[in-house]
Amino acid sequence: MSRLARLGSGLGWGGASTVIVAAFQLVFMAVMARLLEPADFGLVAVANVALRFLNYFAQMGVGSALVQKPELERGDIAAAFSVSIAVSLFCTLLAMLLAGFAGRFFSMPDLPAVIRWLSLGFVLSGMGTVANGLLRRDMHFKRLAINDAVAYVFGYGGIGIAMAVSGMGVWALVGASLSQTLLTAGLGYLGAQHPIAFVHGRAQRNHFLAFGGKYSLIGFLEFLGSNFDAMLIGKTLGDSAAGLYNRALLLANLPVEKPANVLSRALFPVLSSLGSQQRDKYAIGLQISVIVTGSYAFAVAGGISAAAPELVAVLLGEKWAASAAVTQILALSVGPLFVSHICGVTFDALGALGVKLKIQGGALLGLICGLMFALPYGLTGIATVIMIVESFKMLASLVAAASLLSIGRAVMLRIVATVLVFGGSSWGAVQLAAQLVHGFEHDIVRLAFEVAAGASGLILSFGLCRYLLASLQSVQWLLSRFPRLSRVFQST
Repeated sequence: MSRLARLGSGLGWGGASTVIVAAFQLVFMAVMARLLEPADFGLVAVANVALRFLNYFAQMGVGSALVQKPELERGDIAAAFSVSIAVSLFCTLLAMLLAGFAGRFFSMPDLPAVIRWLSLGFVLSGMGTVANGLLRRDMHFKRLAINDAVAYVFGYGGIGIAMAVSGMGVWALVGASLSQTLLTAGLGYLGAQHPIAFVHGRAQRNHFLAFGGKYSLIGFLEFLGSNFDAMLIGKTLGDSAAGLYNRALLLANLPVEKPANVLSRALFPVLSSLGSQQRDKYAIGLQISVIVTGSYAFAVAGGISAAAPELVAVLLGEKWAASAAVTQILALSVGPLFVSHICGVTFDALGALGVKLKIQGGALLGLICGLMFALPYGLTGIATVIMIVESFKMLASLVAAASLLSIGRAVMLRIVATVLVFGGSSWGAVQLAAQLVHGFEHDIVRLAFEVAAGASGLILSFGLCRYLLASLQSVQWLLSRFPRLSRVFQST
């Protein structure tokens, strides 16, 4: 099977899994929001933020190192498994020791117990890291997609809702998380079934430690960049505010996060298999990925921003109404976030981790400074800073990727203009529909009209943007391999 066919297979199976998971996630979110209190979600959100200080080092980039390594030698799997288990055990013990400090720092007496139980997820995940890395390396996208769907639906959803109905409060969220992690690891091992061995050479272990160390440092900076806001809110505004912000963030990201992750999970092993000398194919892959992911992300996020009041009312209920304004602003950061993510996948595949490190470090510095200024303005002020920083990070990532792959400035400007048109058209169409149906009594009816308007805006956007895209070399390359798509561009 060609690389393009494998990428298509990954997107197909990943897309199917995403549709299933997203549908169940909407249901689970609505059910859990009515069974639990904002403080429950806030407590787990703060616990997860605290644990993510260790999470990226717990994984040590082992899975990505397995995918990126050109050739696997004898002992590599044993080295990877040894590093994964040892580091994840260390991080679990460290988290349990430091849980009390986190509880005192955030002034949340129930937080230490939640952290200690959730930290077991490090070990559970570490047991499946090598297996899932091998499945990604061998591009077994079908099995990965099925595993993800089964783990979420039966692990998180089944266990979580059962515990919530039983009145277990915050522990329903803890049980849901651990169950999903356990199922993901177990199903991954059933698919790869690699030897459970620890005998390996020092050079092999050092390879995973060296690549994984830098990879983990970048992941840690990304974690700080994406979670510093939640830590600040939990510390200064309390668990209820943290819960409102957490649900707003989930609602803003949910429709985009899963499809974007499907693309990146399939794209990374495909690009890694190309070899560092095939820069022209990297350039084509980046452009097509940014066009597809960016257009979708900006369009959907623009619609979410405009329809936020109705979305919150329908999916979360009246007690979450205060999160609507925050969702409106956070949604505008989603498009830039995932365009930056696609650029980051390309940096990883090329081994250009230094470039990624500089961009992430600069974004983190800007975020910290901005949030210190925005804190007096509450959740909406914090959300505004997130939107601005993600926009600048996207621009920096695109400029760096264009320079690294020798992509012309005019090409990148066309691509950026395309995703902005998609976002603006979707936002405008939904906003217009919201004004027209403002007097309707039922939130769900208003939301249905807004969704239809957003779909119309999406179609209009493509009609406008195909003129910007038709002459791009990357698009012509895609059309040469999928002639049926050329009908869409016939009139340009």
